[in-house]
This record gives sequence, structure tokens and C-alpha cells, in this order.
Amino acid sequence: MRICLYLDPSRLFRWHQWLAEALAGTPGNEVSCAFATTRRPLPSMCRLLIDLERLIHGFGANRATDPVETALRSLPTAPAGDVDVVINFSGEEPLTGGGRLLTPLFNGVPGEIGVMTALANDQDLLIDLHDTAFPSGSWTARPARLDRDVFAAGLDSALSCAVVLILKALREEAGGTASDVRAALTTTRCLGAFSALAFATSTVASKAIRFLDVLARGGKTWGIGWRFDENASLLDKGNAGFRVLTSHANGYLADPFPFRHQGRDYIFVEQYLNTKSRGCIAVVTADRNGTTTPPQIVVEEPHHLSYPFVFEQDGQIWMIPESGAARSVSLYRAVEFPHRWTREACLVEGIECYDTTPLQHAGAFWFFVSRRVWGSTSWDVLSIYRAESLTGVWTPQAEDPVLIDATLSRPAGAFIRQGGRTLRPVQDCSRYYGGAVTFCQIDALDRSKFVQTPVGRITSGAFGCHTYNRQSGLEVVDLFGNVGGLREVTVTYGPLSSRPSIAYDQTPAPVDSDFATLRK
Repeated sequence: MRICLYLDPSRLFRWHQWLAEALAGTPGNEVSCAFATTRRPLPSMCRLLIDLERLIHGFGANRATDPVETALRSLPTAPAGDVDVVINFSGEEPLTGGGRLLTPLFNGVPGEIGVMTALANDQDLLIDLHDTAFPSGSWTARPARLDRDVFAAGLDSALSCAVVLILKALREEAGGTASDVRAALTTTRCLGAFSALAFATSTVASKAIRFLDVLARGGKTWGIGWRFDENASLLDKGNAGFRVLTSHANGYLADPFPFRHQGRDYIFVEQYLNTKSRGCIAVVTADRNGTTTPPQIVVEEPHHLSYPFVFEQDGQIWMIPESGAARSVSLYRAVEFPHRWTREACLVEGIECYDTTPLQHAGAFWFFVSRRVWGSTSWDVLSIYRAESLTGVWTPQAEDPVLIDATLSRPAGAFIRQGGRTLRPVQDCSRYYGGAVTFCQIDALDRSKFVQTPVGRITSGAFGCHTYNRQSGLEVVDLFGNVGGLREVTVTYGPLSSRPSIAYDQTPAPVDSDFATLRK
């Protein structure tokens, strides 16, 4: 396939290079570039803001909007009308000669300034990929906002997700007849950069002051909420009081997973230690009289660990902690439960996966993970893998990634069986990381199809939440906010208004509805 990137010569950025390299890595692709006649450079004030944020917040290199003119100009040049596919990043209409045309828009605006305008106006981000091969609709993604006060982080996330969305669209068979997207582009109001620049200029000082204030006061942090109730869960009751467990000033606790063994109740958690600059896996013993033991580290690696998914299978107790920093997913087995664990197998290597959550269904294991790609966050993209056994070979679902949506992608705990349905807790990171937990009913899952319906939501007042689990009457959540000194918090669950099922496939297929969850 001959693919041409149609670029503004004044805006040649690293995210364009990411896409070019990914396309060139697919056998049979020929990647070229062509340049628009009109230049619409990113205003110098935007660049100044990004550079200042890099200095204040300690951002490293390899950002989505880093200029890479030499690398992109080294691509072969080809007329936009003499290729199979044109990907238009310029904001003006190229001559496509009837070929397929892809045009990414950010909140209805072409180019990086569309992302900046959305960030400046504190809007949720929406990517629309207009595709003349599918004239009846557009491809969409809803990337996360890593930090609503930092432009550079939002840019990296949105532009990385745009690359993923374009790659996904190009894998699909061209359907229908090609049509002109001139109407869609003409009716799009190309907002100028002035509103974004005015906002950026007026807030640079205040953002620096807020950043320094957070450093001085310690800011918000994570804690654990827990309660015992043998009869009814939070989802049954609607609201409940949770005792709060926090760490000392040297770190925080998050990602709680309960487990009962030989009549005793344990909570496995991520214990983040400031002195180590990484998370470890710790365990807390919980007493039904309302007391807990201090957290004790049970698994530690040179890299960050979190999300200790503990489960029983084939007479053994296993753990799959999050180890995205190591670009791997490892399986640990309890040698002397709960304090001694051995690394038994590496389930996948070379992929930056977060919060691996297994499900047994239709005679196989399914692993739901959130992947980080390029400069995206770790909660934008959902992938589903399948294996014949716990340590078998992982195979991605046919439509991988199945979802690019910060509101409904990243796992937030073990699957739940309730009233004959299977629920998937997911992190809603649309406003900020750890904002709330949404529960999605799994309606269909097989090798080429995944359908989920959002049905309920957990909130905890002024506190964020991104993990929910329950086992043997021990129910746990985590909390984000000013939790220091907090003894108890009320957490609320409520059903969502009727919403259509969300399907992530192109080809209908029959689905076995018999879902079996791993015992947690």
C-alpha cells in the first residue's frame, strides 16, 4: 500500500515520525510525504509554554511535538494524487486523485492547535478520523488528560492516540465507495490559536506557583478504604462507610486486592515508597473487629510494581502484578503464603502493559490490559489477549486495540458475577487519573468481538477512586485526595441511565455467554 503523509512544512513533529515508522514497519507499505503550499506554524508562544512546562515539571525528551524536520524530510516525496492513501495533517485539502483520504480532527479542529484549544478551554478531548472509505461515519477516540493544567502532557496523550487510531483504520478493509470529505472539512470551524495563547500566557505563572505549592504541602495522595459485610456489597446497598488505611509520610497505598486463606483475611496493595521512587507489593492482615497490621512488603523488583491481582488456580495461589515499567507481564506463585513469592513465568515481553486482569471464558484465558503507546497515557488504550492456559501463548484479539477511550479502557479490579451478569470495573480517567470507577456489563467476547455496556458507577465525594474489589465479605476501594488523618469515608454506587452497548468489532460473530471469573 502506498501511503503519503501530507504535511505542513512548518509543523514537522515527532508524532508524525512515530506514524511513519510504524507504517514503514508493515510489509508491503511504501511511505512517502508531500507538503502543503500554505504554512500554519505553531505559534512561538505555544512552544515557549511547552518548553517552560518541560523545565518546571521535569519532562524528558521524545515529546510528541518535538521538531524532527530532518527525519521527515528524508522520506521519499510523492504527489498526493499518485498514492493509495493520503493522511492529511496540514489543514488544507490535498489532491488525492480519488484515493483514500484520512483526516484527523481534534475537537473538530485540524492540527495540534486543535488539541491546544481543547486543553485551553478545559474540554474533554475527542479525536475524529474522517475516512473516505467509510463515508457514513468517522473513527473516534477519547484520549485521557494526564494533567489538566499541563499542555505538554495532554498533547502527548492525544497525538499518540491519534497515531493508534490511524493505524487501526488502515488495517480495515476499505468499504463502500470513496467520497469527498470536502463538506466535512469546509464546515469545520478552523479556530485560531489566539484563545489558546491568551489562556497559556495568563496561566504560566499561576501553574508554576501551584506546582511549587503542591511540592511544599505534599499535595494529594492515595489511601485504602475497606469494610466487612458478609451479606451485601456496595453494589447491593448503594452506599456504605469504609474505614481508611493510609501509609506514613514516606509514600502511599493503592490498588487493594482482598484474599481469604485458611480463615484469615488479607489485603494485597501497592506500597509506593518515596525513598525507592517505585512501588512494591505489600500485604495487610485485616481483622473483622476493625484493625489492620502494618503493610509488609512481599514482592519487590528493581522496577515499579502495583495492581497485585491475586487469585487461586489449580490448587496454587498466584499473583500478576502490574510491571509496565519493565515492559513485561510476570506471573508469581506463593511459596509460603502470604509472605514468600517466586517469579514463575513471564507471560509477555516487549509490551508496556498495565493492570493485567484475567478472565476464564469459553475454555480459555482472556487477559484485559491497558497499553501505553508512544506518548499516550497508560489508560487510553484497551487490548484483549487470549491464551489456552494460564502460561500459554498470548494472542491479541483480531481488532486490537479494541478501544481508545480514557473513560472505559483501563481495568479497575477483578471481574464480578452479579445477578447472572459479568461486570468489568474500569477506570474513568476522562477528567483526571483515578477519577471514578465505572462498571461495564460484558455482553459479548470472542476472538473478533467485544461488547460492553456501562451500567453503574462508584463515587466517593471529593475523593478519586480507581480500584474496587470484593472477596469473602471483605470489600476494598482506593481513594485519591487529602486522605491524611481521614478515618472513614462514604462511598456511593449508582446505576447509570440506559445507554447503548459499546461494540468493538467489524464482523458479527456468535458468542458463548457462559462467563467464569477467577476466584479472588
